[in-house]
Order: sequence, then structure tokens, then C-alpha cells
Amino acid sequence: MIQIRTIIFLMIGLVVSTRLPAQSNVPVVNTLFWKISGNGLTQPSYLFGSNHLICKKDAEGLISDLVKQAIKSVDEVCFEVDLSNSAQMVIAQKYNDMVNDVKLNQLLTTKEMDTVNNYYQKHPEIGVPKEALNTLKPALFNSIISVALLPCPNEISNMEDAILTLGKENDKKLTGISTYKEQAGFMDSIPYEEQAKGLMAKIRLLNNLTEENNGYLKTLKLYIGQDAVKLDSVLRSGTSDRFAKIIGEERNKLWMPRFKQKLQTQSLFIAVGFAHLFGSEGLINLFIKNGYTVEGIKN
Repeated sequence: MIQIRTIIFLMIGLVVSTRLPAQSNVPVVNTLFWKISGNGLTQPSYLFGSNHLICKKDAEGLISDLVKQAIKSVDEVCFEVDLSNSAQMVIAQKYNDMVNDVKLNQLLTTKEMDTVNNYYQKHPEIGVPKEALNTLKPALFNSIISVALLPCPNEISNMEDAILTLGKENDKKLTGISTYKEQAGFMDSIPYEEQAKGLMAKIRLLNNLTEENNGYLKTLKLYIGQDAVKLDSVLRSGTSDRFAKIIGEERNKLWMPRFKQKLQTQSLFIAVGFAHLFGSEGLINLFIKNGYTVEGIKN
């Protein structure tokens, strides 16, 4: 059964599978790990491109001694949302449902609902109560079943969990740049009809999954290899619809002033989904635009 923490990671991590349209004008090096300095900072901060859906052993393999030292050196570890408060994570579940009493069976045909129910019955490991299927945001359900794209069904993890553990071990302040409610609001900005279409496409893929059509696994291999140049290329070759902008670029623009304010008084280790890093409106470029020096660190 999927744990609550994993569901929350998937909820905040929709952007991992959303391709950002922006063209990158920042030199990209093969790393997921970046140092932020300059612009009056008295000590460096760090930016790490995380992945919300990865095998545990692969996540652990990306936590190098350099990453450990960086976490040890900063004042605060900052995620997309505060992951250190278990009570808040439980409360966050109330944002999982569609608003205005919209139901999945209103968005899909009877045949499509049968497909959803059949998939659910064949996969009890999903861990979502049956009565929740009709009210759960389709995009969230889409993300939850995406665990089937990984070759490690019993070792599903995320980079945040590994980083969170290190932060706790080093007695660091643990925070989030956004709230669960705000993150869920971005998900609600994508019409539920579009989310339902995406859910059906994912179920059809999983029902006929092969090594060749598993695009997520191919992207994940690039991530594990920290091949940022190819990752950047994959992201830039994606769709340029307005929903990708909302999920990716708009959140970056919202977060940037908050990061600047935090950096006035403390050093940070920032861990956000890797797709937030790249592109002209990616965090790397936004930090540069705001006067900081951003350097890739070979991890």
C-alpha cells in the first residue's frame, strides 16, 4: 500500500512528468546540484533537482558526500512544501479531492469508468480507498498509479525523503516554499476534463506497458545518470500548452521572491523537482536574473 508521505510527494510532484516549454539560455552542465553565491550572500546556498518518484537505491546513490556536506553547512533545508510536519501532511489529504463536488463518473463514459475500476481492482497496492476514486483529482490518481512505471514496486522512494533524513540528522530547520493548499490550487487550474483524459491515457499505457513505450523510465535513467544536458533537451522538446506553464513556470515565478527573502537572513539547501531548474523561466536562470551566481557542482 502506498504510504501517505508518498501520496503527498506525488501530489506536489506533478511537474516531474510535465514538460516545460521554455528554451534554456543558461549553459547546462551534467549535474543536478548547483551552488548559489554572490549578490551579497555571506555564504553559499545550494539548489538540488529532486525527483518525486524513484527507486530507493537510486535515490540513495545520488546523495554524495558533497550533497551531505552542503546540507550540513546551511541553516535551512527548503522543499516545495514542508515535509517535516506529519500532522500537516495528514491535513493535506483534504486537498486531494476535486472541488465543487465534481465526480470522475461525470467526466468519463461508462466504458471508461469500467476501465478505471478494472485497473483499480487488479492493483490493490494503489492504496486508495475505493470510495475515493470518484472524487480524487484525476491528475493525482494519474500520479499515484505512475509508480507502476518503476522496476522496483517494493522500493518506491523519492529524493526528498533522503534529503529530509539528512536535514533531521543535522538538526536543520526544515521548511517549504509553498503550502499544500497552494500546490493543490495549481492542480485545480488544469480542467478536470483534461486531467481525466490524461488518467485514461496513463491507464491504457500501463495496461500495455513495455520497455519501449515506458518514457518515464527512459527519463529516469537520464536523471539517475545526472545527464542534465539531455534532460534539458527532453524538457524543451515537450508541449508548450498553458497548463505546463501554470504547473512549472508560474510556480517558479511565485517562489523566486520568497527564496530571495529567505536568502537575506539564512543559507538554504533548496530541493525541488528537477524540471523546475531548467529553461528561461527555470530557477537556475531566475537566480541569475536576480543577480546571483549559479554554478553546477559535479555530484
